[in-house]
Amino acid sequence: MKGLYSNSLMDNEYRLNTSWKAASFVVVVLAVWMLSGLLNPENTPLDNTASIDPAELMLVQIETTQSSVMSRELRLQGQLAAIRDVTVRAQTNGIVEKIITKKGARVRTDDTLVKLDEADRGNLLNEALAAVKSARSEQAAALSLRRQRLQSEVQLQQTEAVLESALATLASVELGIGYTSIRAPFAGVVNTLPVEHGTLVERGDVIAQIVDDSAFKAHAMVSQQSLSQLFVGQSVSVKLITGENLQGSLSFISSIADPGTRSFAIEALIDNSDNTIAAGISATFAIPTEQVDATFITPSSLSLGSDGTLGVKALDDDNRVAFLAIEIVSTTVDGAWVTGIPTDTRLITLGQGFVNAGEQVRTQNDATN
Repeated sequence: MKGLYSNSLMDNEYRLNTSWKAASFVVVVLAVWMLSGLLNPENTPLDNTASIDPAELMLVQIETTQSSVMSRELRLQGQLAAIRDVTVRAQTNGIVEKIITKKGARVRTDDTLVKLDEADRGNLLNEALAAVKSARSEQAAALSLRRQRLQSEVQLQQTEAVLESALATLASVELGIGYTSIRAPFAGVVNTLPVEHGTLVERGDVIAQIVDDSAFKAHAMVSQQSLSQLFVGQSVSVKLITGENLQGSLSFISSIADPGTRSFAIEALIDNSDNTIAAGISATFAIPTEQVDATFITPSSLSLGSDGTLGVKALDDDNRVAFLAIEIVSTTVDGAWVTGIPTDTRLITLGQGFVNAGEQVRTQNDATN
């Protein structure tokens, strides 16, 4: 029993010695590693590429860039609306006697659209004319008697009042007759014409809709952040969903934000004197806000930085890769105009996906030399 106890003590002592030696080894290794940093006081990484054969460096293709002055643009989505759009209503009662125009026709200012029957307005006109004639005769006779001091001033004023009343009645009858000819308030297109021959219309009924398409108001909404970049009179380029490009200028900027979106309504006046564009078409606003130096690149040149920043990779004088953050100014089908790339930058156009910032590479020119 005593022998077994002695053997157990010896085993425990052996294990303790072994653990202590292992721990001591780890401490020594850590100390050496820390000392190696102290021996390199500037804590700079060793140049592992110094001994690399140039032929073993990654081969990339480059292109020297050239920048141009471009307009940075604010782009908004909107639509076209006619500059004027009016519903013409009847101003008197009557039966549609004649429809002069038709839906889709172009009319000029004061062109007759629909003619209502005059009914008994002709008789009323004759009565009004007769009343005016009689009142004038009485007023003339009263004036003559007054000059002879045979009639009082009050009697003269009464005849003048009768004449004024008769003239007012005549004007009302003539106005009612004029209302039977329903006319276009301005030049445009007859967009709707919801009446038929023989229809009885009452005052206020819709007769036609006239659209002035000689120009458009292009509507859009702009955010609070972009509002300060805009001013009335600023040039605007509008690209329609149908492909046409129109030019115009800002004519209105709302001073009150929409309570739901906190954005501001804007309008641009667009010429359409040739009447080739229809109202209601969706459009994209392009409003120049500033001039910048921009470089055109293809989509294949784009890269992402370690933090997700959009950019490109270029080479410095030592053929080391550098990441350049960029900002897109405008895009086309073939590529994009971006800022952040100086003129004469050696931009990596092929192979940028296989190299990292700080890595030394070789170019095709190096490979052919």
